[in-house]
Amino acid sequence: MAKKRKAPPSREITTKRRLARWQRERRRRRFIIFLGALVIAVVIGIIAFGAYRHWIALPREGLSTVHGTIATVKFTRADYLDMLRAYPQGTPETPLIMLEHHELMRQGAEEFGVDVTDDDITEEIKSILFPDDEEVSEEEFQERYQQELELQGISDEHYRWFVGYDLLQGRLDEYLGEQVPEEMLQVHVLGILVATDEVAQTVIERLEGGEDFASLAAEEFNLDSVSKENGGDLGWIPEGLKGTAFDGVAFNLELDEVSPPFITGSGQGYWVIKVLEREENRALSEETRERLQAMALGNWLAAEREEKVERKSNLDLDEVYEWAIGRID
Repeated sequence: MAKKRKAPPSREITTKRRLARWQRERRRRRFIIFLGALVIAVVIGIIAFGAYRHWIALPREGLSTVHGTIATVKFTRADYLDMLRAYPQGTPETPLIMLEHHELMRQGAEEFGVDVTDDDITEEIKSILFPDDEEVSEEEFQERYQQELELQGISDEHYRWFVGYDLLQGRLDEYLGEQVPEEMLQVHVLGILVATDEVAQTVIERLEGGEDFASLAAEEFNLDSVSKENGGDLGWIPEGLKGTAFDGVAFNLELDEVSPPFITGSGQGYWVIKVLEREENRALSEETRERLQAMALGNWLAAEREEKVERKSNLDLDEVYEWAIGRID
C-alpha cells in the first residue's frame, strides 16, 4: 500500500505564522526606537541641566545677604561677576566686599540723612575730568567723558557707581567723624604684647610671682614699642581706639586685674593687660579724638558687617572668582 503524503499547511496557518513573526519584529523595532529615544532624551537632559546650572542657576546663586531695617538685599554670582568686570583689581573677596559695603553705606546714609544725588555724581565727574576749569560746556563734558569711558573700558553705569561710592563714603566718613564726642568713657591700661600664647602665660606667671609690670614690659619679648618705651603704659584708651576685641577685655576687667592672653583683630600677637583706672566722661586728647574720627567709618562698617552681613555657608570665593574669570574670558 502506498504511503499517504502529508497535506501541505493550509494558507491560513502560514499567514498566521508570518503575521506573528511580523508583529514580533515590529515590537522589537519599536523597543529599539524607544530605547534610542530614551538615550537621546537622557543625553539632552544632561546637557540641558549642565547648561541650566552653568548659565542660569549658578549666576543666580546667592553669595551674601545684607539684612537691614530699610531693606534686605541678596548679592549673587551675577552681581559678583558684574562687579569684577568693572573693577578687576584686588583679591577674590574685593568685589563682594564692595557690594556689601556699598549697601551698608547706602542704608546708613538714608538713616543718617546723608544724601548723594545724581547731580552730585555728575558734578563730581566734571571735577575729576576738568580739575582746573570751572566752566565747561555740556558738549565738551560729554566728549571728554566718552573718551574717559573708552580709556577705562567701563560703562557709564559702572563709572557713575564708583564715583557715587566714593562720594557716599566721603560724606559718611565726615558725618560719622563729627559724631565723635569730646568726652568718653576711658580706661587707663598697662599692656604687654608677645608673639605666642606660651610667652603670654610666662608673663602672667611672673606677674603673679610679684614681678613689676613695667620691668617685664621693657623686656625684648614685648612687641609693642609704645608699651615697651613707657613701661607698659598704654595711657587712657576710649572705646573704639584699639578695636572690639581689645575693648571687650579692657572695659570688662576689674581694676588691677590681669587679663588672660587674648588676640585682637590685627593678629599681631597676644596681649596681657591690666586696667589701673576707669573714668566716665573723660575728655579726649586732641590726638586721640582725631584718631577716632579717622577710624569712625571703619569702626561703623565693622559693627554693621557683624550685625547685618550674612555670607553663604562654606562660601569658596576662590572658586567663585575662577568661575567669574572664566565667564569674562
